Amino acid sequence: MMEISCDACGKQYRVDETKMKGEMARVKCKACNNLMVVTRPRPQVITEPPPAPEFDEPSISTDIPEPAVTRPQPVPRSAVERTAAPSEEKPAATEPVKQVTSGFLSGQKIRFGLFGKIIVVMLIVSLLPFAIFWGITLRETGQRVRVETEKLLAQTAKGLGEQVDAWIDSNVSVLRMAANLPDITSMNRAQQESILEAIQQENPWMYLVFTVGPDGLNVARNDGKPLKDYSDRQYYKDVIGGKKLSWQTLIGKTSKKPALVLAVPIKSGDRLVGVIAAAMTIDVISRNIATWRQGDTGFAFLVDEKGFVVSHPNKQYVVKRKNLNSHPLIGSFRKKGWQTITSNFNTNDGASAFGHVRSNIYGWALVLQQEEGEVFAAYKRTQEFALILLAGTIVLVLIISWFSARAIVTPIMKLTDATERMSLGELNVKIDVKSKDEIGLLAQAIGRMQTSLRLAMNRLRKKR
Repeated sequence: MMEISCDACGKQYRVDETKMKGEMARVKCKACNNLMVVTRPRPQVITEPPPAPEFDEPSISTDIPEPAVTRPQPVPRSAVERTAAPSEEKPAATEPVKQVTSGFLSGQKIRFGLFGKIIVVMLIVSLLPFAIFWGITLRETGQRVRVETEKLLAQTAKGLGEQVDAWIDSNVSVLRMAANLPDITSMNRAQQESILEAIQQENPWMYLVFTVGPDGLNVARNDGKPLKDYSDRQYYKDVIGGKKLSWQTLIGKTSKKPALVLAVPIKSGDRLVGVIAAAMTIDVISRNIATWRQGDTGFAFLVDEKGFVVSHPNKQYVVKRKNLNSHPLIGSFRKKGWQTITSNFNTNDGASAFGHVRSNIYGWALVLQQEEGEVFAAYKRTQEFALILLAGTIVLVLIISWFSARAIVTPIMKLTDATERMSLGELNVKIDVKSKDEIGLLAQAIGRMQTSLRLAMNRLRKKR
């Protein structure tokens, strides 16, 4: 048993040197928390230590101050007993503090070490530019897809609308030219019927061409059927009321199909003498509009000035002349005074869609729409691919960062552990770092320092 005293407060302790695992041990004073270094006593006969291993580099002696060592002083047992207070029990043998054998990782807590810093830095350096580029590119791509879709809908609607207007204009021109013929202005049935039959033969989609007198009674018709009273028809009332053109969409009683009736006045000089009208199927309009498709969800439809369907991919809408004033685009179109609009809206199924609506010269509304999910399908596939690429990049960078950080941190921790053990007096610690970089140079320098310390300790022992 060794008896030592605290160099700070003077409290005395007994230390069992047989429990010391090394040549030196650290002991903490219970009274003042002072940390003392205790050296195992050596026998009087000093034997030469084993020769130090040779290094490739020449040994460089450095003036390293010898660590302060508190050597046990022989103190009489009676003196130790007198130092303690009468009521205080003698202190039990203080266990030496265990040597640090695993470096700073076991002796100190590292909150954010070099290992984590290397990984974080590599992640930031490699992923930050990619993330910025990815975000900007995807945002611009999404905007470009939206703009191009709106342009496509607008250009297509304009083209289809011009076709409808041209077709109606051509039929109106035929009626107006016929209304100026002397045989028509004569309001004579025999003279009119031959002309009406010729008009129908030249325009086969006109299944009925007829004239009406000022009183609303049918004067002549191309099909030779009995004359009828048309005084209750709205197009007749509009023309008699002074309009230069009137029309009406309906289900033809003769064709049983959706039909369009166009009517223009018959004048003799400045005097209104009757009305000439033609009922025609709208198969041409339906064929051009109802058959237009864009992907799986893009389609077009046409409604008249009152909102009744003129052309639609769903034939039941056409046959029943369904009113679509409740359609979000039609409603917005009417609220804004029949102005051309392009906007997003929700379909009856709750899906988000793009839509474009415009008016023709007759006040009809032509609508084109396509679901947003289909519009952005390619964009979403690109986005999913980018996310997968980003996730793969993160995993790859983490793996590379982990191995790189380990290659740097592991030899540093070995050197840290070796120097920690050397500070406790173990000067024969093997420094097993064989790298050829800066860390290898550091290991060689620590090895030379180890040799210098060992030689200095040997010289000090010999002087005793």
